[in-house]
Amino acid sequence: MFSQINGLPVHALAVHAAVVLVPLAALLGVLFAVPRTRAWSRLPLPLVALGALGSVFVARQSGQSLKETLGLDRGGSKVAALVAEHQSRANLLMILVVIFAVIAVAAFVLSRDLAQFNGPIAMAVSALLVLGAIVVGFQTYRVGDIGSRAVWNPEGQVDYGSSSDGDD
Repeated sequence: MFSQINGLPVHALAVHAAVVLVPLAALLGVLFAVPRTRAWSRLPLPLVALGALGSVFVARQSGQSLKETLGLDRGGSKVAALVAEHQSRANLLMILVVIFAVIAVAAFVLSRDLAQFNGPIAMAVSALLVLGAIVVGFQTYRVGDIGSRAVWNPEGQVDYGSSSDGDD
């Protein structure tokens, strides 16, 4: 189910959804925490957070499938070690996005009457959303960073900033 679409690994496609939706959900969480932008961010927040959760799930499952297809589940290489760390970080991201999505849905439910959504509950929900946004945003970066290194520069020897034709 999670191996390929039109000849491409699903993982290569699914990670793009996660890289867009998780930070977007985080941004909406921060906007919800601001009373002035709470009304218009209220509905998109849980929808995007649940979409982010789905995209992380698909990316995680398809990544496992890709790892097995490429034989990287046996270890023994620098790439396999990076992929194992990538998978470990993705597993943590999955847990963090589940928690963030639960907070986002709770924020939506608790704020159904925006006029009454104030005081300690509103402050606590807002603080959790901002903290959660920071955490899921940073963890998304960590997962993507090591995943990119596994694909593009596993030995750390390539300098993509230098020109190979001598023109500077």
